[in-house]
Amino acid sequence: MDRMIWNNRNVAEEIKGNATEKIEEKIYPMNGIKVDKGYYSVFELKRKYDAEERRVILDSDFQRQNVWSLTRKCELVESVLMGLPLPIFYFNQDKYGRLIVVDGRQRLTALFSYMEDAYPLKKLKILPELDGLKFSQLLSSKYSYFAGALEDYQIQAHVIKPPTPDRIMFDIFDRVNRGGVKLTQQEMRNALYQGKATDFLNRVVKSEEFVLATGEAFKSEKRMKDKYLVTRFIAAYLCVGNRLLDDRGERFAYRGDMDELLGRGMDAINHMTEQEVSELLVLTKSNLLKSYRYLGKDGFRLNQGEKRSPVNMNVFETVMFIMLYMPEEFVNRAYMDFAGKSIAQFLGSRQFRDNIGNHRDSMTNFGLRIDWAVRLGKNLAGNKENGGSQ
Repeated sequence: MDRMIWNNRNVAEEIKGNATEKIEEKIYPMNGIKVDKGYYSVFELKRKYDAEERRVILDSDFQRQNVWSLTRKCELVESVLMGLPLPIFYFNQDKYGRLIVVDGRQRLTALFSYMEDAYPLKKLKILPELDGLKFSQLLSSKYSYFAGALEDYQIQAHVIKPPTPDRIMFDIFDRVNRGGVKLTQQEMRNALYQGKATDFLNRVVKSEEFVLATGEAFKSEKRMKDKYLVTRFIAAYLCVGNRLLDDRGERFAYRGDMDELLGRGMDAINHMTEQEVSELLVLTKSNLLKSYRYLGKDGFRLNQGEKRSPVNMNVFETVMFIMLYMPEEFVNRAYMDFAGKSIAQFLGSRQFRDNIGNHRDSMTNFGLRIDWAVRLGKNLAGNKENGGSQ
């Protein structure tokens, strides 16, 4: 067994590139932080939101559903009509120029929906004469100047601009949202990379294959831990396949910043064709189904039995890499048992456990883990013909 696992070069070196690993604290490079002030009229933001290629992003899992009541929406519109200042908004501007709302989603949603005639004004305390009027009625009434005041209202925002690194943006988001429940990095990542990537993750974690392979461990998940697992595997898979690019358009080399790797992975999916995304989905679901067939519903856990541990992210990505090489069809029971026991022995080895201890996502440890998985998967696949006998 050791012979088939522990030769640890190739993929490890591929991921590391030519970099020399150095474990160090994540100190912010000040020239990597770019936050500007911006002023936008409500009309301008609504126009960007309504554009065929949407330029303002509101409908995000990043901002968990906390829908305002009609009374609160009407109070906001009344404040704007009166010209009262609103708290500062926070936007993230991605490299494509889109504005992703970090703080202020509910306020903009309330304003935009009123301008779409979604509700009439009710129970206004300062401007009761406008009660009962939707926006189109406001426009055509003797109070039409209020409609103009709403469209011209200037919103002040702090805008996080590229090339601010993801890990810095995550910290900024956390500070902005500290008054509520602290957001996970995957929730924030889901906001930054909306599109094909977020749709892909939704389809994977809701699939029958994912539910089976994880033993329904995430049936009540609300913090995107399930999506984080999948993102780690997919980003690593694309990285090893040289399908990730850096800001210069050159091959991306992993250097120990997991947030950067995961962001690159989601960005890459967003730029895939529909066919490429479909193929990636088929591959992922196939790996999940193979994991269930070879390892059962607890294959992604470190400890099984009576004291089952939670699904482990490092076990998940490692097993998913092993499954890339495993045959999909049933070979025979002896081979299936041999493969399952071999994988379990590998996951239970001291060397693997040490690898996922301290600095688990360093260039060396991450690279070794993927390399071991690839070698084990290939070796097990090679034993298919003799039914697992050595």
